[in-house]
Amino acid sequence: MRCTKVSGNFKRPDLAGAIEIDRATLTAQIMTEAADICPSGAISVCGEESSTEHIMKEVLKDRAFYANSGGGMTLSGGEPFMQPDLASALFAAAKHQSIHTAVETCLHVPWKYIEHAVSDVDLWLLDIKHVDDDIFHQWTSGQLSLINDNLDRLGEKRANIVFRVPIIPGFNDNEETIAAIIQKASAHYSAYGGSREIHFLPYHTYGVHKYHLLGMIYTGSKQPLDRPELLAFAEREAKAQGLTAILRG
Repeated sequence: MRCTKVSGNFKRPDLAGAIEIDRATLTAQIMTEAADICPSGAISVCGEESSTEHIMKEVLKDRAFYANSGGGMTLSGGEPFMQPDLASALFAAAKHQSIHTAVETCLHVPWKYIEHAVSDVDLWLLDIKHVDDDIFHQWTSGQLSLINDNLDRLGEKRANIVFRVPIIPGFNDNEETIAAIIQKASAHYSAYGGSREIHFLPYHTYGVHKYHLLGMIYTGSKQPLDRPELLAFAEREAKAQGLTAILRG
C-alpha cells in the first residue's frame, strides 16, 4: 500500500487484490520512487539507461571466457538497431578490443540504422518469420520489402548471416511456409555464400508472465509448440536444400 501514497498512478481498490497501475501518465521518476518504497518487491523497475563505456566495462569482465570459448558480445532485444548509434558504438568498441561481435535482428529498420555497423559485426542472427507479404503485414504491421532489401544489401557486403526461424502456432507452423522460408535461406546462401545454417526455434510461452506484469493482454497461444513432426519435416527439407538445420527446443 505504500506505493499508493507515492502517486495516484497506483491504486488498490480491494485490500486483498492486486495493485492497479495507471500507466498512461506514469513517469520514470514515479516508478522508481514506488519501487524503492515497496517492501515486498512487487513493484520493480526492469532495465536502466546506460552508456557505451559502462556496457563495455561489463563486457570486458568476461574477456578470459571469450578467449577460451570462442564467444563474444551479442546484442539482442527487442531490436538492437532501434538504437543505432549505441549499437554501432558498441560494435566498434568490441572490435577495437578484438572481441567477436554478433547481433540478433529482424532487419526491419532503415538501412541507415545498420550500415555504419556492418564492418564491425562478425555474425548476423537473422530472425525470419514469413515470406508472404500480406500475412507478415497482418501479424506484424511490418513490410517484408524492407527486410528483403536490407538482407540483399548485407549479402552484397558478404555479411556472415545465420537464418533463425521462430515457429509460431497459427502463423507459420505449416509445411508450405516452412519450406518457403528454407528456400529463401538457400537462395540467399547460393547467391552470396555463408554458413548455410538455419535454426528452427519452437514457440514458447516465456513471455506470458511479462505481459501480466505490464497489464497487457497476451493474445498468443497459451501452449508451447508441440509439433515434432513439423520439426522433422523442417530438418529434412533443409537438408534437401543443402542446409544444416539446428533445432532449438
